[in-house]
Amino acid sequence: MERTLAPLLLCLGGWAAFGSWAEAHRAALQSDPPALRAGIEADMASRHCPDLRVDTEGFRAFSHANHLNHADFFTLKRSVGLQRVLDAETRAFRDRPSETCAQLWDRYGGDGAEEHLLARR
Repeated sequence: MERTLAPLLLCLGGWAAFGSWAEAHRAALQSDPPALRAGIEADMASRHCPDLRVDTEGFRAFSHANHLNHADFFTLKRSVGLQRVLDAETRAFRDRPSETCAQLWDRYGGDGAEEHLLARR
């Protein structure tokens, strides 16, 4: 009985190791839709900045133009690089909230440099 289980256990161990390696390799090579970062940053700003909210019409048009739905911003697996950027922004909200909110407003609000995703409350 032990002789018949050993090859099976060896194969299962090899398969698990390969799966772990493949997932790590895929995550390192993954690229995100370019619009994903902007949508997530706007959402973060609406949650962390008391005077900002997501501009519903602007966000809807932006999502439609980039073929993303609201759930994509929360369910798509993020690349390692994007997750690092978002982690740094989370720290910035904690360490420099006013400055970070101002930067995101400049990027996504009013006459922002990028997409119009934010409005004042």
